[in-house]
Amino acid sequence: MNMQPRSEPKEGEDCFTLCVSSILAYHKVPEFCSVWKQCGLVYTEQGTEETARISPIYRATEKDLQHIHHIYLQIYRTDDQSSVVSHIKQLLLQGEPVIVWLDVFDMKYNSLYQLRHFAHCLLLVGYTDGQFEFIDEFYHLKDTIDEQTLINALDLTQTEMIEEGTQYVYNVVDSTQAVMDVQEQDIYDVIQMNLEVMESQHSNVLTTDHGRPLVNAHTGLEALDRYIDHIRHCTADVTLLTDNYVEQMYQDLSRISNNRYLFTYFLQQGISYHPSIEKLIYKYQYVAQRWKLVSNMALKSQYVEGEKRQHMLIRILHKLEDVRPLESELIEISHMILAKNDQEIEMEYL
Repeated sequence: MNMQPRSEPKEGEDCFTLCVSSILAYHKVPEFCSVWKQCGLVYTEQGTEETARISPIYRATEKDLQHIHHIYLQIYRTDDQSSVVSHIKQLLLQGEPVIVWLDVFDMKYNSLYQLRHFAHCLLLVGYTDGQFEFIDEFYHLKDTIDEQTLINALDLTQTEMIEEGTQYVYNVVDSTQAVMDVQEQDIYDVIQMNLEVMESQHSNVLTTDHGRPLVNAHTGLEALDRYIDHIRHCTADVTLLTDNYVEQMYQDLSRISNNRYLFTYFLQQGISYHPSIEKLIYKYQYVAQRWKLVSNMALKSQYVEGEKRQHMLIRILHKLEDVRPLESELIEISHMILAKNDQEIEMEYL
């Protein structure tokens, strides 16, 4: 298949959304970034400081793509090495680009090669004579990788993704039934869906983006308040501010920033339906910038230690306290838009 790296990514795309966008663009699906619709806040904690996480995602990714747009994400999970490689080859021969999750420890071009085990995804777009052709949109790179190196990299055992329970994970995107005509009621539906999460409703039916139920989850502004309290507690004890802790913080905050940027592409489909949609877009873009600023501070904190790291985390804490009223304003604008729409909107999380 004659796929090439996209000329320019959009603000907010990460390695996974870049892969999905590339497939949709290859199949000539217009406005491909508008398919991302969920925009919430979810806080979870499993009893230790380093397990506290905050995420914008509250339902399975495949449900997000199916809703309105009828794009189907097939997720394959297996522990059988031979079956995953043979199946990927079969998919490629059928002309299907394959999104693979792999460990960058084995990828020579990656900055973490032979340094750290970390999950990353890219597109496989061809196979010839023992060589897989791949596109890594995050690095804007098209290259080949030999079969044995790919087999080694596909093993997620030493990455955080092994928590999902399988050694190998790969995806195929089916856009043959894609519907890109977003109706007025669709816009209200999605705004309502996110609003209810941000107002801490429906927390008993939340899932991860991989579809697993969340336990002891808190949502919306309550989630942000709990996360702020959590950071406040950790800044009081410098021993808690480990390398793993601040790196995880950077990943979480960056993901929230990306999520708010992505949601604006969906909202742009509704500008003609309500005069305040454009105002909501500008506010989300501004809030995304604030989250990005905080995530960059978390990134910088990885390169300092001890009291310097503690001082950096205190600054992050204050920035998050500034973000909190901005998220509240998003809720207010959403209510104002929905006040013009009296139809009852059904929630579909699972």
